[in-house]
Amino acid sequence: MELSKYMTSESVELKRSMIHLAGYNPRKISEEAKKTLKRGIKKFGLVGGLVVNKRTGMTLVSGHQRLSVMDELNKYPDNDYLIRVELIDVDEKREKELNILTNNPNAMGSWDYDALRELVPDIDWKDAGLTDVDLNLIGCDFLLQTEEESSLADALSDMMAPVTEQKEAEKAAKQLEKAEKVAHMKDVKEQVKQSAQEKANDMDAYLMLSFSSYEEKAAFCERFGFDPNEKFIVGSVFDEMIERID
Repeated sequence: MELSKYMTSESVELKRSMIHLAGYNPRKISEEAKKTLKRGIKKFGLVGGLVVNKRTGMTLVSGHQRLSVMDELNKYPDNDYLIRVELIDVDEKREKELNILTNNPNAMGSWDYDALRELVPDIDWKDAGLTDVDLNLIGCDFLLQTEEESSLADALSDMMAPVTEQKEAEKAAKQLEKAEKVAHMKDVKEQVKQSAQEKANDMDAYLMLSFSSYEEKAAFCERFGFDPNEKFIVGSVFDEMIERID
């Protein structure tokens, strides 16, 4: 079977020193987001290739943030390590188009919050890059105790591990014991969930305002004396806004 004509890159291994960062790269990352990315790479490894353009002198097209984390983990430049990349051969114009496309939210999917909410109990959501704010947004406040629940589930799972070589009668007895422990685990998880829900009542509340354009946002902020470049406004400042309306 022939490789699809749309596969235009070649997987190769390069020395890190051969790769040059794109000076025009318009993407940036906060320190907090970089810590999340670093934690993910340490846990899962570097999943997904970096894209390097051969024609422009081994310019990095996609993966600047991941490469910066890899540099820290491998102590570059003291250690000139090998890294696997996807090598392409295009002109500078197409290179810049690819740089934008591979990082452009307009070319990516969006969350199905109902589906995401179902996944959260089965994962370590912090390692997946989610935050407490994300959980609030998708309605998962009670899952802030997930680590505790996971620990209980792991302990109970060990207790319920099946014995591979048993007589049929012993297997039946073991299955009954397992069912009782599963029921107990459900009770424990329900207690943890209820406790977490009670604690969630004391959590911060969030309100999201949506504007159709930056100009509308700026007009709203200027009307009430807020900085239009701020993404978050502390709730207490709205007391002043109400006084102005009155």
